Amino acid sequence: EMLFLSPFYENHLIIVGMKAKDLLTPARRVDSVYSDIAIGEAIKKMESCHYTMIPVIERNSTRYLYSISAGDILRRISAEGDYKKALEAPLSSVKITRLVLSCTEDVDIDELYELAINQNFIPLVDGSGTFRGIITRRAIINYLISLQEND
Repeated sequence: EMLFLSPFYENHLIIVGMKAKDLLTPARRVDSVYSDIAIGEAIKKMESCHYTMIPVIERNSTRYLYSISAGDILRRISAEGDYKKALEAPLSSVKITRLVLSCTEDVDIDELYELAINQNFIPLVDGSGTFRGIITRRAIINYLISLQEND
């Protein structure tokens, strides 16, 4: 491993070789929903884990599809007019208003800083798009704090 000055954080040393996978919260520890469930089920899942946005996964392939927000769901329910009918509609009928970009495990950590400014988490996928977990903004911030403390 080598150290170099980060182009993003003046006077901060970054460990070369640190990759996105080094900050990963694995999929088995991340609450997510399948794309084929009803909107009502997605709401229950989001309530139980206290998330305002959650990764949506394809059931058969476990590929990451997109992330859905509570706001997206509320807009869908409001547009339906019939609350009960909206809750029974498929999650795939919800229009996504914000694209949450994903990354692969071999991405350098310093490439994640800009994404973390605009996203609470960054989904991590393998080469075939299979969901491997997330990198949280908190994990990135904690990583940067640990670098500063080691200076």
